[in-house]
Amino acid sequence: MHISSLTLGSILLGCCAASPVQQVLEQETRANPGFPLPPALPFNATLPGVDYEFFARLKTAPNYVARAALLPDEAFKFDFINPPNVSGAVLQGKGGTLVNAISSTMPALVGNGAAAAIGFTKPCGFNTPHTHNRATELAIVVKGRMITEFVSETGVRKTRNEHQQYSMTVFPQGALHLEFNPDCEDMVFIATFNDEDPGLNTPAESLFQLDDDFAALALGLEFLPGADVDKYRNLVPATIAQGVESCLKRCGIEKNV
Repeated sequence: MHISSLTLGSILLGCCAASPVQQVLEQETRANPGFPLPPALPFNATLPGVDYEFFARLKTAPNYVARAALLPDEAFKFDFINPPNVSGAVLQGKGGTLVNAISSTMPALVGNGAAAAIGFTKPCGFNTPHTHNRATELAIVVKGRMITEFVSETGVRKTRNEHQQYSMTVFPQGALHLEFNPDCEDMVFIATFNDEDPGLNTPAESLFQLDDDFAALALGLEFLPGADVDKYRNLVPATIAQGVESCLKRCGIEKNV
C-alpha cells in the first residue's frame, strides 16, 4: 500500500522548515526501507523538524480552553491514508505499514491520554515482538485474520490467540507482543492506547544498541569474534517484516536471502 505524505502545515502552526539533519534521516529511510526505525536520539538532541515551543505551549496551557484555542480545526483530524510527514507517523517494512496517531504526529492528542494506530499488513506480514512502555493496547482486526502472542512478564505463560474480523485482543502495558497475518490476503488492524505517547521498544533492535560484548553475551555468541556481532546486528528484521516460512511458501512469496 502506498502512503502519501502531507506537511504539518497548520497543525503545528508555523513549524520551522525541515532541517538538513531531518532531510538526511529521511533520505536514509527511503534508501533503506527494510529498516524503518529511526536511529537513537543522541543526548541533549532534539527531534528534527519539531516545534518544541509550540508543544511547550500546549503542555503548559492552564486548561483545555486555552489549549484548544492553540489548535485549528484541522488539528483534530488525522488521515491514516495521507498521514503527516513527521518522524514516527509511518513505519514501513517489507511486510506492511504502520501509521501512528500519537502526540508527536497529532498535537491535538496532547493532554487527552489516548492514541491510535492502523497496521496495513501484507500477506505473511509480521509486526515483530515489541512493547509499549506507557500504554495498554487494544488491537481490533478489521480485515482478514490475525495471530497474536504476548508475554506480560517473566513467570507468566505465553498467551496466543487467532482473531477473525472484528475480534479484539488486549496487550497489557509493557507486555512483549506481536501480530501476524497468516494468510495470503492483506490484513488490517486498529490499535488504540491509553496514553498519547505509548512508546515503542523493539527488543531485537534495542539489544544491538548495547556494546558488542554484552549483546554477544546475551545471545550466547560470546565465543564468536567480535566482528561477527555486526553480521547478526544486520540480520535484525524490520518492525513490519514478512515471516513464518510455511506462510511464505503457501502464498508464493520469495523468502529473503
